[in-house]
Amino acid sequence: MCRYLFFTFILILLGNGAYANDVNGDFSNNYQDSNVDSNNASTTNNYNAAGAASASPVMSAISPTMMGGGGNDSCLLPTTSGIQVTMFGISQGTMQQDEHCNRRKNARLLGAPQQVGGLGLQVSGISVICGDKDVFRQMLLASTPCPIMDVVTGKILMGKDAINKYRQHPQIYIVGYEADKLFWDTLLRIGEDLSNEENKAKVAANSVDNRSISERFRSTRRVTSTTRIQPDGRTKDNGTKGND
Repeated sequence: MCRYLFFTFILILLGNGAYANDVNGDFSNNYQDSNVDSNNASTTNNYNAAGAASASPVMSAISPTMMGGGGNDSCLLPTTSGIQVTMFGISQGTMQQDEHCNRRKNARLLGAPQQVGGLGLQVSGISVICGDKDVFRQMLLASTPCPIMDVVTGKILMGKDAINKYRQHPQIYIVGYEADKLFWDTLLRIGEDLSNEENKAKVAANSVDNRSISERFRSTRRVTSTTRIQPDGRTKDNGTKGND
């Protein structure tokens, strides 16, 4: 009976040792080939670079920051660009002049009074800004044509005199004439003889009463040396009437 219990106990111990699988090998003298199980978890991170099984983000090209020299008072326009491919990238930056900005600043410098840092040359400032075809056109439509110099007299031609000069050589004096030739030919009637119409206009202007409203409807007369005052308060001219 005791022997039976002893063998049963030995079998139980041997069965539990083999099932646990904690240590396998010869316990007497060698642990070289033993395997020990543990509960430590490991994490593996795989990065898929270019050419791997899955796609990876491409590199980005950053355009340089360009600032115009002189700050807000500069007419330089910065332009930047960049391109990126798989192996290399290129970025570049340039600057260019703004012609309209330069024209406005030059006109302001010439036309502004000297008290505020300008040169006080208003006619010169107007001539600079009239270098733009849109400004030249709108100035003429507003009946304020851009001034031009008469080489014979050396004087500035303005108004009707400037328009007559435009009509003589429109290709030279009118800014943007070739770009809109039909408009200018129709507006200024280039190539037509306007002498008869101008004479009629002068005659009509001379026949108009140019006196002011007060001069037309004034009821009293100015007392002059040739005017006598009557006893009843009325005036009587002695051959010459006073000026109304």
